[in-house]
Amino acid sequence: MSLMNTVTKLAIGFAMAKGMDAVQERGGIGKVMQGLTGGGSGGQGGGIGDMLGSLGGGKGGLLGQLTGGSGGGAGSLAGLGGLLGGLGAARGGNAGGLESLINQDNPAQEPDEDEVAQLMLRAMTQAARADGDIDAGEKEQLMAVIRQSDPENVAVVQQMLQDPVDPAALASDTPQGLETQVYTMAVNSITPDNQAEAQYLHALAQGLNIQPQTANEIHDNLGAPRLYT
Repeated sequence: MSLMNTVTKLAIGFAMAKGMDAVQERGGIGKVMQGLTGGGSGGQGGGIGDMLGSLGGGKGGLLGQLTGGSGGGAGSLAGLGGLLGGLGAARGGNAGGLESLINQDNPAQEPDEDEVAQLMLRAMTQAARADGDIDAGEKEQLMAVIRQSDPENVAVVQQMLQDPVDPAALASDTPQGLETQVYTMAVNSITPDNQAEAQYLHALAQGLNIQPQTANEIHDNLGAPRLYT
């Protein structure tokens, strides 16, 4: 499994865990992450395909990103835009609006896939820890998603879960043209619904030079509460 496929699995898991009431009723992020690996008691969990299917939409588009579907693999700029748009749909937002917004801000040249994947993983893991809300059990479920990955990829995510939450450093390391993608991935990982998360996103938006109107559009298209009034 490539590092970008790990990004895709985690992103879909966060989208369903944070954005869909139906998934929350299944037991929160721990159960979602277990479902992503085909887990569940009694062998009845059908994995990510069945979970997305039961939520009534987006199955083909989201799963296509895992296998490099018609829009290009998730490691390409088109594939990343399609993935992020699909996350908007999974959260009950506006997939088309989000994908269109993101694709206005692509780098002039195709970036290195692993570098992009690491940025997206940092955005997710930092946002998820902005309020200290990942406990030991949830961390274990997060790691369960990537255990089929290469050991190097597992080590990358484990290290990120230990690294300081530093939105300024993340913004500084983001190449021009990937600002909205990084911010979108961060928002996708949380609701956001508390002061710590709002402060983290505000700091990240400022570091990325994302204007309040653009930030609000991203939140709207993800079906997330707005950051600015």
